[in-house]
Amino acid sequence: MQGDQHEAADQGTSSRPAPAPPVPDLGGDSARAVYRDLLRFGPRSRRDLTERLGLSAPTVTRVTRELLEAGHLHPLETVALAKGRPQQPLDIEENHGPRFVGVKVTADEVHAVVTTARGNALEELVMPLPGTAARTVVDSVVEPVLALAEAHPRVAGVGVSIGGNVADRRRVDSSWILGWDRPVELAARLEERLRLPVTVDNDIAAMVHGLNWFGIGRAYRTFAVLTLGVGVAIGTVVEGRLLQGRSHLAGLTGRLPVDARDDGAPVPFWQAARTAAVESAAREAGVLGAGEGVERLRTLLADDDPGAREVCAELARTLARAAAAVVAVADPEAIVLGGEIIDLVLAADGEFEGTLRASLPGVQQDLVIRELGGDFDQWARGAAVIAIQEFVGGEV
Repeated sequence: MQGDQHEAADQGTSSRPAPAPPVPDLGGDSARAVYRDLLRFGPRSRRDLTERLGLSAPTVTRVTRELLEAGHLHPLETVALAKGRPQQPLDIEENHGPRFVGVKVTADEVHAVVTTARGNALEELVMPLPGTAARTVVDSVVEPVLALAEAHPRVAGVGVSIGGNVADRRRVDSSWILGWDRPVELAARLEERLRLPVTVDNDIAAMVHGLNWFGIGRAYRTFAVLTLGVGVAIGTVVEGRLLQGRSHLAGLTGRLPVDARDDGAPVPFWQAARTAAVESAAREAGVLGAGEGVERLRTLLADDDPGAREVCAELARTLARAAAAVVAVADPEAIVLGGEIIDLVLAADGEFEGTLRASLPGVQQDLVIRELGGDFDQWARGAAVIAIQEFVGGEV
């Protein structure tokens, strides 16, 4: 635990100018509902908005006029209908609209991206994280955010995702990846430095929100994401909403049992499938030597080493057992795989899919399996999406 993480304020400053003034607020609940619907589901006429949102026609007319005048919306070409009056669809102003910065913090790097209101990435920065003390993390987040805000005016919010338990999208209560075992008021500390609204969330939660709002999850009402890397996590969206639970830990924990020890004690997902566990299993099997890690394992896989292939096959079976448990409980339409070492699973010649489908009844055999890959693009973009959600007042 780093001792300076509980100081009330950071003393560091930046030579860069302050970001531009905040983007004008969207307005009241009705205006936010209109903007949010257009943001997520695309252009619609005022009549369509009235029917979809249950608002009165005068209310929709008023709030769309206000949003148009503020530059949040723009009209599209009028569409002639076979019956009735022509309709003029409206859409959000994405090209010249607000910008959002998303930051994914790992144990040794900060990945930052600036996006449009629909989460489309415009520019990315990756910077080293020289230490895990709270002050160091704050400094390391501030630097790329200010750089991106300077290059892309009209930043309306910043989202930060971090591996840990996060309360109220403001405070990090703990983070084993960073060695934080006491609360850190991360959002408040960043807002003091950035003078921008800051939202903080668990990294898998933020990434799943991004997939659900603007990514591959839009094709499915219910889906689950399983990630493997330094940590492991499972995020589940049920009927369009991220499952969070009483303690905001539902579906976000690596404690799901995937095996049992000789004494009958359960082996949780995180102990069996994270990078350190895979490396340890490979060393016990004599596949890796002391000091060797995942990169050496990848080299052995490329050389078709049978020991390396078995290590990866067992990892794939472990992941399949976790996925099978999620499917049994949530009955999702799709399973999405991601994380830094997901390539090891994919190298196991269909072991994951074969093990998973063998556990499913016939009615669930149409389960879709999708892959995200191992880079951090989706994670940083997800961090931007939680800032977008705060800006538009979206359900979380």
